[in-house]
Amino acid sequence: MLLLVMVVAVRVRLLNLPLERDEGEFAYAGQLMLQGIPPYQLAFNMKMPGIYAAYAAIMAVFGQTTAGIHLGILVVNLATAVLLFFLARRWLQGPAVPVCCAVYLLVSLSPALRGLAGHATHLVVLHALGGLLLLLRARQSGKALTLFLSGLLFGLAFLCKQPGLFFGFFGIAILMWDARTTWPASWRSCARNISWLCAGMALPLALTCLILWRAGTFERFWFWTVPYAQVYGRLQTLTEGLDRLDYFFAFGTDRWFFIAGIFGLFVMFRQGVAAERQFFFTAFFFFSFCATAAGWYFREHYFLLLLPVICLLIGDVITRLGDALAQSRAHCLRALPIALVLAGCLWQVWYHRAIWFELPPDRAIKNIYLAEAFVECREIGNYIRAHSSPEDRVEVIGSEPEIYFDARRRSVSGYIYVYDLVRNQPHAAGMRRDFMDDIEKAKPRFIVLVNVGSSWMSWKKTSQVQTFIDWTTQYPAKFYELIGLAAVYQTNSAYFWDPDGIAKNINAASSVLLFRRK
Repeated sequence: MLLLVMVVAVRVRLLNLPLERDEGEFAYAGQLMLQGIPPYQLAFNMKMPGIYAAYAAIMAVFGQTTAGIHLGILVVNLATAVLLFFLARRWLQGPAVPVCCAVYLLVSLSPALRGLAGHATHLVVLHALGGLLLLLRARQSGKALTLFLSGLLFGLAFLCKQPGLFFGFFGIAILMWDARTTWPASWRSCARNISWLCAGMALPLALTCLILWRAGTFERFWFWTVPYAQVYGRLQTLTEGLDRLDYFFAFGTDRWFFIAGIFGLFVMFRQGVAAERQFFFTAFFFFSFCATAAGWYFREHYFLLLLPVICLLIGDVITRLGDALAQSRAHCLRALPIALVLAGCLWQVWYHRAIWFELPPDRAIKNIYLAEAFVECREIGNYIRAHSSPEDRVEVIGSEPEIYFDARRRSVSGYIYVYDLVRNQPHAAGMRRDFMDDIEKAKPRFIVLVNVGSSWMSWKKTSQVQTFIDWTTQYPAKFYELIGLAAVYQTNSAYFWDPDGIAKNINAASSVLLFRRK
C-alpha cells in the first residue's frame, strides 16, 4: 500500500512533465479528432489509430492539457496493475501476488523505460491483460461471448500498436494447447473457439477501416500502417538491434528485474513443474519478447510489453526459492528471496530519487532525455498560441509534433516527423517533395525550425537530401522573419525574443527557431 501511494504521488507530482514527441503526436492527433478531423488527414505516421482515439478519450475526460494526459496515463497504469493482480492470483500464491504487482508499479514508473510518458505500450498492456483474463475465464466456462470479448480486447491492443498483435497470437496458442492436451483431442471445438477469438480480434480493425473509409482517409491509413510500416520495420538491422538490447542490459537498475524474471523461467524448467504452467509462462514470455523485439528497435518503452510476464516470473521464482530454502535447517532463509526483491525495489527508488522526488518537471525531463528540446518546444508552442489566432497555421521543420498540441494550431503538412523524409527509404523523395509543396502553397503564419540532432536522426548524405536540408534554411530566411530563439542545453534553457539576443545566440549548438511570415 505504501508503494502504491508513492507511485501515485510521483506521477501526480510530475503531471506537468512536458510532452515528449510520441506523446505530442498522440495528443495532436487526439486533439484533431476532438475537432472532428479524422486520423491521417493532417498528421501522418505509421502508428495505429487506436492510440489516437485513446488520447482523445483521455483528453475528453481529463482536459486537453499536459496534466490531463498524464492523469489519464496514471489511471491506465493503476488499472493495469489491478488486472495484473487478478492474473497473478491465478498462478501465484501468498506474498508473491503483491510482490508481483509492486514490481510492476515500480518498474513501469522507471525513467529508463520512459514509464512517466504516455506511450502506446501502456495501453497495449492494459488491453492485453484484460483479454488474457477473459480468455482464462472462457477456458473454464466455454462461453463463446467471453471468447469474443477476449478477442475484442486483443484487437484493441493491436489497434493501439502493431506489436500488440502478438498477444492475440498468445491467446490462440493457449486454445491450441487446450485442444492438444485433451483426450481425445477436440480440434473441432478448438477451431470454434479460435474462430470466436479471431472474430473479436478482427472487429476493431474492421470498424476502424470502415470509419476511415467513410472519412476519406483509408488509403493514407493503409499506406502508412502497412506498406510503409513494413519498410520501417526493415530499416533496423539485427546487429543494431542486438547492440540496443546489450545497452539496455548494461546500465541501470531495471535490468536486474528483467534478469530475475528470466532466471525464474529457467528455475521453472529446472524444477520440472506442471506442463501447463511451463507452457503458459514460456509462451507468455515468448510472445511478449516478440512484441518487444518488433523491428529490432528495442526502444526503452517497448520493454513495458515484457514487464507483466517478468513480474509474474519474479513472483513465481521467489515462491519456489522460498520453499526450497524452507526445507533446509535454517527456516528463516525462506524469506530471503522476498527480502532480495524488496531490497531491489528500495535500490530502484534510491537510484531514481532525483527525478521522482526532487527535480521540478522541466529539470526532470532534461535529466531523462538529456539534450532533447521538449521543454523548449513547449515554450515555443505556448508563444505561438498567445500571439496568433485559431485560424493561423503552423509548420514544424523537425520531428516535434508536441508543438502543434501546445500551440493549439494545425499544421499545413501531414508530415509531422522529418525522420521519414531524410531516411534512406524508397518513399523519401516523394515525401520531401510533398512536404515542400505543402509549405510553399499554404504559406503558414509560423514556421518552427528545430536544430536538434535527435529531431532529425542520422541521415545519408546524398545530394537529394542535402538539397532538402538547404531548402529548410533558405525558404524561411527568404519569406519569414526570425522572431524567437530557444537555446537547448542539457540542464537548462535560454529564450531570446529580441533581435540582439537572437543574433548573439544564433550559433548555439542546439536550438529551436521561430519564424513569422513577413
